[in-house]
Amino acid sequence: MLKKMSVTFLACAALAIPLMAQGAPSLAGIWIVDGDMSTVKTIDGKLPPFKAEARRQYNAAIAARKAGKTTDPVAQCLPHGLPRLMFAPYPFEILEEPKQISFIHEAQHMPRLVYLGEKLPSMDDLDRNWMGQSAGNWDGDTLVVDSAGFNSETTLDRAGIPHSEDLVIQERFSLKDGGRILENEITITDPQTFTRPWKTKARFKKMDSSYWLKEYVCTDKNPEAG
Repeated sequence: MLKKMSVTFLACAALAIPLMAQGAPSLAGIWIVDGDMSTVKTIDGKLPPFKAEARRQYNAAIAARKAGKTTDPVAQCLPHGLPRLMFAPYPFEILEEPKQISFIHEAQHMPRLVYLGEKLPSMDDLDRNWMGQSAGNWDGDTLVVDSAGFNSETTLDRAGIPHSEDLVIQERFSLKDGGRILENEITITDPQTFTRPWKTKARFKKMDSSYWLKEYVCTDKNPEAG
């Protein structure tokens, strides 16, 4: 397990928000999504701005699930991909080092490494894989994470929002409610799938520090999880 950085604490309006050694807010801890994110909508509550073929694929995925014939890759024990893994109803732990922030997910025990102070390679130089590559930087008290380099085998949510290999995700993580809530504003850009970039938002609750991530084994007994 990666070593956690020591933190200092800043008293602010009777609420203590932990800081990393370099002064940025500490996101360390165990978090779980707050609410049902199985069907992702835009910030204003609408479906994403699909192109025609993407809408056809989405409608087909909805119909297949209703008919009990889903082809969801997660139901086949394949990785969730992003941002869907963030929405899975399982806790994840954030660990911090000076040049790296690690997300360790209970779901499928997937690790996600965010390299700080780095920029992503060009799209032509990125390998395509399930989780892509992520680079992060601090914008004041907000952690900005850019991710790209995905294959097209995953969906953005359980409902079946498709994407192409041109998918680019930007996440803006910020602490709320004295550090008890982690908010993530997500911008999705994929010109092959959507007519324009769009945003969604997720919130995560901080869990008690006594919680330990549990074993997760993907079998036919949990194919619909996440």
